Amino acid sequence: MKSLSVLIAEKDSTLCDLYGDYLKKLRGFRLQGRVDSGETLFSALAAQTIHLVLLDLYLPGFGLLEGLRRTRLSHPRVDFIILSVGSAPDAVRGALCLGAFDYLIKPFAYSRFKAALEAYRIYHLGLTERREPWKQEELDRLTGTVLIPSAAFDQAPPKGLQAKLIGDVTALLQAWDKPLSAAEAGDLLGVSRSTARRYLEYLAEQGRADVEFAFREVGRPVKLYRLRHC
Repeated sequence: MKSLSVLIAEKDSTLCDLYGDYLKKLRGFRLQGRVDSGETLFSALAAQTIHLVLLDLYLPGFGLLEGLRRTRLSHPRVDFIILSVGSAPDAVRGALCLGAFDYLIKPFAYSRFKAALEAYRIYHLGLTERREPWKQEELDRLTGTVLIPSAAFDQAPPKGLQAKLIGDVTALLQAWDKPLSAAEAGDLLGVSRSTARRYLEYLAEQGRADVEFAFREVGRPVKLYRLRHC
């Protein structure tokens, strides 16, 4: 399972510890380090490969929006999720306009943090792992510019299935350019293989996913799932 490296940029050591504990609960992420100032953040980005920075926009010595603009120009492949206060609407708007993936206003719940990180992982891998040309509807699905037109949302999901995870699995299949096994989908989404299989089978039953088999020289064939394009 590919792990995305995360850097926490927060001056409050208690919050750093909290965010680190949050990350440990999520599969597919690796805490690369912690910094408490703009100077140490710039140095860390220059010295390491970082996929995502969890940034307090008001980090000492960072420079607020100008610091974010500078960092985005110097490290265009690094993404940011802002974990900060929301008292200045212009700062929130500016951060999003400068390409921050998400903005979480302190204090926030773990569930909101988890949703942001999981959405980012699907987004990041969907963009960086794809090798085939994009179709507009596929890119729209990944970037969230349109709702997923899935029959799975026309009615409440069966007992034991979560609507959000149905959406995540659908978005993953939409973003990927090849069929996925339950094990691969589970790794990408940070859930177990059995959980991924239940949701993939549900989409297949709903007519939203096609099933095919990859035969191997030894052992049983691997069941693969691909989103059905209507």
